[in-house]
Amino acid sequence: MGLDLAEGADMVMVKPGLPYLDIVRRVKDEFKAPTFVYQVSASIRCCAPRSPTSGLPESCVMEALLAFKRAGADGILTYFALDAAQALQRGATARAKGS
Repeated sequence: MGLDLAEGADMVMVKPGLPYLDIVRRVKDEFKAPTFVYQVSASIRCCAPRSPTSGLPESCVMEALLAFKRAGADGILTYFALDAAQALQRGATARAKGS
């Protein structure tokens, strides 16, 4: 990654992200560059069983995304981007109504 940055890369990416959270943190700390993770579909499936009718639990997806953020990721590429955005919007709406 250091060579990529030396050659002019604007950011670095860790793929797959979930099994390499420690690497995400080390890359972020060592290179001080924007660090992105790619959430491959297989890594999220190992977090929770998937039923044929219900898909993955939202809590499982959101916990994985939060783990990336805690590890230092500046950006997350995921197949669940739309689902996560909708969940965050629902949460923001519920907090606004409760205030």
